Amino acid sequence: MPPNRPIVPSDTVRTNVLGDSSSATPASGSGNTESAPSASGGRWGSGDSAASQEAPKKRRAPGAVAAVACIECRKARQKCDGSSPRACTRCQTRRLECRYEPHTKTRKELLLQEIANLKRDNTRLKTINREVLSDASDLREQHQGLQDLHDWQQIILDILGRNGHDRDIIKKLRAGENTESIARWLCQQQPISSQLHIVPPDERSLLDIVGAFEHHYRREDGLGRDRRSDTMRLRWTEVTASETLLGHLFDLYFTWVHPIHMLFSEIDFKESFRTNDDTYCSPALVNAVCAMACHLVDANDLENEDVDVDTLAQAFMNQARHEVLPQNYCILTSVQALAVMYLADLSSGKARSATGYLRASVEFLKAAELDGQSPAAREISLWGIQTLNTSSTGITYQKLYAPELPHMARFQHVDIQSDKAVWRFYRTVGDQRVLPVRPSHAILTACYQAALFRIIHESLNLYCGLRGVVTAEAVLITYRRYLDWEYDLPSTLKSVGVEAQPVPHILFLHVQYCVAVVQHLTPLLQSGLFEGPNLQELRRLVIQHAQSGVELLEQYRRLYSTRYLMPLLSFCVVHLGDALIRYSPKEPPASETVEFCLLLLQQASVGFPICGPLQELFKRTADHCGAKMPANVDEISGALGSYGVDEILDACTRLDYKQPVDQSTRHIDDNIAVEWPSKWPEIMHSPDRPESPRSTRRTLSTSTTSSSGNEQHMRIASLLNT
Repeated sequence: MPPNRPIVPSDTVRTNVLGDSSSATPASGSGNTESAPSASGGRWGSGDSAASQEAPKKRRAPGAVAAVACIECRKARQKCDGSSPRACTRCQTRRLECRYEPHTKTRKELLLQEIANLKRDNTRLKTINREVLSDASDLREQHQGLQDLHDWQQIILDILGRNGHDRDIIKKLRAGENTESIARWLCQQQPISSQLHIVPPDERSLLDIVGAFEHHYRREDGLGRDRRSDTMRLRWTEVTASETLLGHLFDLYFTWVHPIHMLFSEIDFKESFRTNDDTYCSPALVNAVCAMACHLVDANDLENEDVDVDTLAQAFMNQARHEVLPQNYCILTSVQALAVMYLADLSSGKARSATGYLRASVEFLKAAELDGQSPAAREISLWGIQTLNTSSTGITYQKLYAPELPHMARFQHVDIQSDKAVWRFYRTVGDQRVLPVRPSHAILTACYQAALFRIIHESLNLYCGLRGVVTAEAVLITYRRYLDWEYDLPSTLKSVGVEAQPVPHILFLHVQYCVAVVQHLTPLLQSGLFEGPNLQELRRLVIQHAQSGVELLEQYRRLYSTRYLMPLLSFCVVHLGDALIRYSPKEPPASETVEFCLLLLQQASVGFPICGPLQELFKRTADHCGAKMPANVDEISGALGSYGVDEILDACTRLDYKQPVDQSTRHIDDNIAVEWPSKWPEIMHSPDRPESPRSTRRTLSTSTTSSSGNEQHMRIASLLNT
C-alpha cells in the first residue's frame, strides 16, 4: 500500500455508493465539489435543476379513524373509519362483511359485568322461587286441610240421623273434640261392609280397603291378630316407592340367597306381599330381605336412584330394626326377619351384632306363633333357621357349642315332589325376561342340607365333650354318616359336572359337605396321637376332601362368578385353602392355593365387605405356614387395605377364622390311635356302601376324587389362568 494514499471526499464516496458510476471520480482541475450532486443521475437528484425545485407530494390525510378497527381492516393493516354497527368505507367499497370484535381488555370487562348481572338475576330469581314454592306449599297444605275437614264433616253428615249416634256426636262436639276424631270414631262403629263409602279419598285405595277387610274378618273369626289396628294402610317399606327397585331386590334375593338359606316360604311371602296381607310377610321381613339383596346389586343398577348401594342397604336395615317391635318378637315373620338381618349384617362385616340377631331368632323360634301360617311354611322356617344357626357355629366358630336341633322329621309337611320352582341366572333388571330357566330343586336341596347339618351338629356335640370322651368309635360313626349322606344323594343333587350345569345352591351344598369332613378329621391330625399309616390315611382324607372342595369352588367361579359368593361360603374358602397349605403344600403348590383363595375373596368383596378381613387373616396363615406369596399379592389384596382388631372381630367375633383345635383335642381319648385300626373295618365296612370317598359317585366333569396330585395341581393352575 503507498504511503501517501489520496483521501476521497465524503460526498464523492456517498455519490458513488448512492448514485451512478460516473460520479465516482471528480472532474480534473475542478475544485468545486458542490456541483457533483446536482449533475448526478442518482436518487439524490434528478439532474434537472428545475425539477429539483418542485415541492414533494403530500400524502392524503385520512378521514375519521375509528378507535377499534373492523376485522377486515385489521387483517389488511389499514386504517378504519367505521364503528359498529356502521360498516367502514373500505368494507363498503370492497363489498366485504364489516364485523367488529371488542378489544380483549374490553371484552373481559364486558363478560365480567355480564356474569355479575347474571348472578344478581339468579339470586333474585332464587329468592322469588323460594317464596313461590313456600306459598305453594302453604296453599297445598291449606287446601289439603280444608279437603280433609270437608271429608270428615261429610262422613258425620252422612251418618247423622241413620244409626242412633246423633246424641253422641253432639256430646263430643260440645266436649271440644275435633271433626276428624269424631269421624274416625263413627267409622269404627259402622259395619265393615259400609266403610268403603266413608273412608277419606286419600285412604280409599282398593288394596288398602281389601287389606282392612281381611284384618277385620280375622279378628271376628279368630284366625289371626290385626297387628296394625291403628291404620288401614300396610306400607311394606318407607325407604323407596319404586316397584322396579323392589322387584329387582326380590329377584336377586330369591336367586342367590334364598335357595342357600331357606328361612321362609318364597311362594307364600310373594303372595302376601302382592295381596297386602301380613300372614307371611311383614315390613321387618321385607326391609331385611332388601338390605341383604343390596349386597348383590351392581352400582350401575342404581344409576336412576338418588343414593348409592351402601346407603340404600343401611336405610333398609335401619327400618328393619325399627319394625321389629317387642310385642311382635314371637310372631314368625319377626323371627324370620331377625335371621335375614343376621345374613345382612354378617355380609357387611358386622358379625358381632349379626350374632345377636341370629341367637334372638333361634330363641324366639321356640315360642313363635303360627299366626295363620301353614305347617309346611313353619317347617321350612324351623329347619332353615336351625340349619343357619348350626352352619354359623360350625363354619365361623363364633363360639364352640352345639345348638339345639328340633326332634322331628325333616320336611314332614312339605311336598317336595310337587316343587315346581325354577332358577335363572339373574343379575340385573331385564334378565327375568330374556334368560332361560331350569329346575331349581331348592326345597330338595334344603331338605338334604338340613340332614347334613344334623350330622355336623352331632360332630360339634362330639368335640364339645357333650358325648363324653371322643373315642375312635364315635369319630368313625359320624364319618360313616357323612359318607352315607353323600352316597344317598338323589341324582339331581349328586351330579355337579359342568355338563350338568348345577345351580349355585347345589354346588354350595357339596362345598359344605367337604368343609364338614375336613373339620371333623382335622382335630385328629392336630392331636399328636396318630402316627405311621394311620396318620398318613387321615392326612390323605383331609387333603382329598379339601381338594374336592376347591374344585367345586372352581366350578362355581366358572359358572357363576364369585361375585355372588355368600358370606358363609367365604368362610368355606379359607377353611379349604387352610387345609391344603398345611397338609399338602406341594401338590398343588401352596403359592397357587393362596392365589386362588385370595382371588375368590377379592371378587366377592365387591358386595361383601366381610371378605376383606378374611383375606387378611388367610394371608397371615399362609405366611405362618411358610407358603410363598404370589407375585401379584399386592394387586389382588391392595384395594382391600389392611385391617385392625376391630375389623377382624367384626368379621369373625374372634381374632382368627381357624378351627379352635385346642378346645377340641382336650376331649380326645388318649387311646384313640390304638383303637383306630380295629374300629375302622368294623364301622366302615359295608357291602353296598363306600369305605372312603374314592368310590363315592360325586360326578365331576374334569376329575374324580381319586385323581393324582399332579392333576389337581394342573386344574387349579388352569383356573388361575382363566
